Amino acid sequence: MPYNLDDAGSPRWEERAEAAVGLLAANLDAIRWDSSAGLRIADFGAGDERLRRVLAARLAQRHRYHSFDVRPQRSSVVELDLRAALPTQAFDVVFCLGLLEYIEPLGTFFARLASRYPALILSYTVFDAPEPLSRRERRRRGWLSNYTTRDLEQELDGAGLTVRDVASANQQRTCIWFMLSRVLQAPPISAQSAGRD
Repeated sequence: MPYNLDDAGSPRWEERAEAAVGLLAANLDAIRWDSSAGLRIADFGAGDERLRRVLAARLAQRHRYHSFDVRPQRSSVVELDLRAALPTQAFDVVFCLGLLEYIEPLGTFFARLASRYPALILSYTVFDAPEPLSRRERRRRGWLSNYTTRDLEQELDGAGLTVRDVASANQQRTCIWFMLSRVLQAPPISAQSAGRD
């Protein structure tokens, strides 16, 4: 399966990473994390760790960065097929930039993320963007889906994720969402049923 590696050096990737880190910085108040230990960040579909460099340059808060990819482009990236498994460690926020186009069905993947991670920053090149890529162009890149913004947000909501903030990149072709997991924020079942007695 192609993973659009020919385009890996494009400035669009940097623009998307900068917008995603901007969303994180603007929404840090929504994340519970131990400031003495540092924000635990995972980068799913990390490639050559471009996000690591942007975080180092633009995020003032102390953080620990962990990267995963099915085809690592650096020795520091852990090889992992995220369609089959998620990392075992806990993270405060997970980034999925340039990954979702290669995963289908997305609803199932989103549900797995929502059950494990309290905050997520996800990007997707939407099919209803101004001057969108055609279905043929998307398939040529190895992309498996053609979600519109509304369709994708319905999948996110159905998986238990609440969109808190949105940005765009790549001439508004790529949407970037900052989300919180409703699954992890729900009170325990025993606490929910306690008031009914």
